[in-house]
Amino acid sequence: MRDVSFGYEGTGRTLFTGAELGVEGGSSELGVIGGSRLVLLGENGNGKTTLVKLMMGELQPTAGEVRVDSGARIALVNQHHADQIDLDQTPLFYLRQLYRGDGSRDHEQKLRAHLTSCGIANDLQLVPARAMSGGQRSRLAMAAVSYGKPHVLILDEPTNNLDLEAVEALAATVESFDGGVVIVSHDQYFVSRVAKEVWHVGDGKVTRLESFEKYIEDAHKRAGSAQ
Repeated sequence: MRDVSFGYEGTGRTLFTGAELGVEGGSSELGVIGGSRLVLLGENGNGKTTLVKLMMGELQPTAGEVRVDSGARIALVNQHHADQIDLDQTPLFYLRQLYRGDGSRDHEQKLRAHLTSCGIANDLQLVPARAMSGGQRSRLAMAAVSYGKPHVLILDEPTNNLDLEAVEALAATVESFDGGVVIVSHDQYFVSRVAKEVWHVGDGKVTRLESFEKYIEDAHKRAGSAQ
């Protein structure tokens, strides 16, 4: 993003101006391992979701430029990511429905190996998803996304409605992901585990902060002074 501004037409309000940030992806197939790990913070209504939509090309800036590499694969994971699983299907069948391949045994073995790498052991791959724990379903949902080898994952409030086991499983899966990660979340544990850069969306700006801990500390100070 270069000098990006955005405001919804007819509202008379500009959410932010002069936004400058970049997200680096990764690709094991190209020998590029790892990527950005950033979190977007701010009060609801300040423009975090809008910023995500600009990244994904769903919105165009009112000023400035958003450039996305023509070959980039971007995947969105939201708070309902695990709800999309058919509980009557096994993990292997679920993945096979999404990625049919050529139907060969070799393709099935690739699906099995991917499930295993995402924490779905062989003995779980042929068990209906309804028999799995919340954490295991979260791992399955991430396995379904990551098999497509996206360069960037955008996680929009991914821990909402998840229990502690599922949050832990999601964090572990994201940590092992090779590409870039953009997070919209206030879950202190999850953000502390995954994020390396902290960006605040508010006061008409998109600003890089020192750390997530500093953001929480300042928020507590503001809350205390307001009482």
